Amino acid sequence: MTNYYVTYTFKNKDTRNAFYEEVKASGVAEASRAEDGCIRYEYYYHADSDNKIFLWEQWESREAQALHMTMPHFAVLTGIKEKYEVEAEILIEDQIIR
Repeated sequence: MTNYYVTYTFKNKDTRNAFYEEVKASGVAEASRAEDGCIRYEYYYHADSDNKIFLWEQWESREAQALHMTMPHFAVLTGIKEKYEVEAEILIEDQIIR
């Protein structure tokens, strides 16, 4: 299992909120959750900053997440991120479960 911890940083709170509303309306999260290999795909408001959102993606494998990045709804998300000039920091953590 692989976790992707994505911190999105925006110019301000209004831009962050507009981004989140557009992502919700697009159905990107629901489509991502429906993909084979997706365990978790959840957005959270950052507790310490009004201009950040945290995304926790959890996938069965890195290959499942790589396939996710080829999906049409991922292209929609990419366009939304470009529109709002989002900066992203990604931390990847692999877990071995026995």
